[in-house]
Formats: sequence, structure tokens, C-alpha cells
Amino acid sequence: MKKKLILLLFLVLPFLGNAQEYIDLFSINYGKSQKTTFEDSSINTDITTFQTNIILPIVLNEKYIAVTGVNFSSYNLQLLPNSENNHLYSTNLRAGLSVKHSEHWSGIYLFLPKVASDYINLSSEDIYLGGLALLKYKRNESFGYGLGLYGSSEAYGMSVVPIVTFYYHSPNKRFEINAFMPNDADINYNLTDKTRVGLDFLGHGNSYKLTTDNVRANYVENNSIDFSTYVQRSVLDKKILLRLKMGYSLNQFRVYPIDQKLDLQILALKFGDNRTPILDNKSNTLLLKLEAIYRFDLSNVKK
Repeated sequence: MKKKLILLLFLVLPFLGNAQEYIDLFSINYGKSQKTTFEDSSINTDITTFQTNIILPIVLNEKYIAVTGVNFSSYNLQLLPNSENNHLYSTNLRAGLSVKHSEHWSGIYLFLPKVASDYINLSSEDIYLGGLALLKYKRNESFGYGLGLYGSSEAYGMSVVPIVTFYYHSPNKRFEINAFMPNDADINYNLTDKTRVGLDFLGHGNSYKLTTDNVRANYVENNSIDFSTYVQRSVLDKKILLRLKMGYSLNQFRVYPIDQKLDLQILALKFGDNRTPILDNKSNTLLLKLEAIYRFDLSNVKK
């Protein structure tokens, strides 16, 4: 059984990990901002975030791998001064194929449905459909890039995001750059055998329907950008990575009437946007985050 698991993960490596010699099968993080102040108000609120991610690849043959998984995230904050905290949740499912087209080219094609709202009186109206197509070129073990497209329905309409990926790993494996833009990027350096330091960027956007007096009357559109520095320590034979992150978070939460939508959003470009926000809350604040990752290291398997 153990040999089969090692073989499965070894076959998955070229598809899911670029040229990395590891796969992150599970991750969990918890973050909290300092007191953030509402615009034109002296009242402040904390913003608490939680996220967990599971990836389960299933090898079909040497060319095709089924990719499954789930991601859950949540926000806890006040959207209005003097109001009770709002809880915003998103559960994203992942199902699709990773395909090895040739020695240098591979692709990932995913169906990405999600359920996003305050999870009060859940219904089919809280379900949004999305998908990702990504084509990757692996030049060698240290360098590669990719281009793709992500699209999803949202509470405000249709959103489309062009994707650019890039990775570089130094020959001695001490320096790494991994980017999946415009969503995230990571630059890190290995200080010792078990300690790394790094810089990362995380950009994310989502929409959630809100329930007020048991009625779905509004939705909130969230766009956030986090810049962090971190220290990483590996434990349990380098299978578990523990990260302490400190950084700066730029948050924007806009609340709209549920019947107001735009025609199309491509990155920050919004077409047919005649909406009038009920609330436009922008806040910049310091961020502290704890993260744990379960990583399967394949370097010893290759040896």
C-alpha cells in the first residue's frame, strides 16, 4: 500500500507541482487583523479569516490524472458600524483532469463550483459555477511558466480572470519563486535545513449573499490583497510546515442591493456597472497569520 501511494504521488508530481519535488496535500491557516476603522467613523472592527484546503489526485494512467479537492474559507467582521458581526463563508469544490500533452507541455482543466453566502437559509441561489483551464510549459527542472483562464458566476454577474504562472528554483534548491498571478506569489530562501524565510502576496475576491431579517436583500463584494513576510519551520521529518506570517492587508467590502449587477468583470475592469453601493468600506491594517501545511516530499523517492 505504501509503495502504491509513493508511486501515485510520484506520477502526480509533474502535473500538480510544476518542477517542485513535493505536493501540498493539506493546508490550514488562521489570520487576524488589527483594529480597522470604518471610513468616516471612529468605530473599528477586527477581521478574522480562516481557510483550509485539501487536494486529492487520482492517477488514471501515465497521461491522465483526476484532480479532486475542496477549499473552505470564512470571514468574520462587522460590515456596518454598531452592527453585529457578519460571517461570510465559501466552500469551493474542485474536479477535473491534469493532462500530460508532451514532454514539456501539460494542462489542468477544472470544474470549480462553489457555495458562497452567510450560510443562513442556504438554497440553490447560493451556488455559483466556475472553471479553470491552464496550459503549462516546463523548460527544465528549474524553470517553467503557464497561461490560463478562470471564469465564474458571482452574485454581481460574470467574472473572468486571465492567469499567468511562473516558477524558478535555483539548482541548489535554496531559492524559490512560485507565482500564480494575479492570485498569489511566493519568494522564499532556505536558511537552514529546516528553516525558510519568505515573502508572499495573496489577492482574492469573492461575493456573498446576505440575509437580513430572514430575507436575501443584499450581497457583499469583497476584494482583498495581503502582503506578508514569513518564517517557516519544518517538523516531523519535514512533513509538516509551520508558518508565522506578519504583513499588511488591504480590504474592501462593498454591499449592494441583490438586484443590482454588472455585465462582465475582467480583472479590475467592470463593464455595465451602474450599481450604487449601500456601503463602501475600505480598510488597510496590519495582519498576523498562522499556517500549517502537510507536504509530501518526493526528493528521497527520486533518489
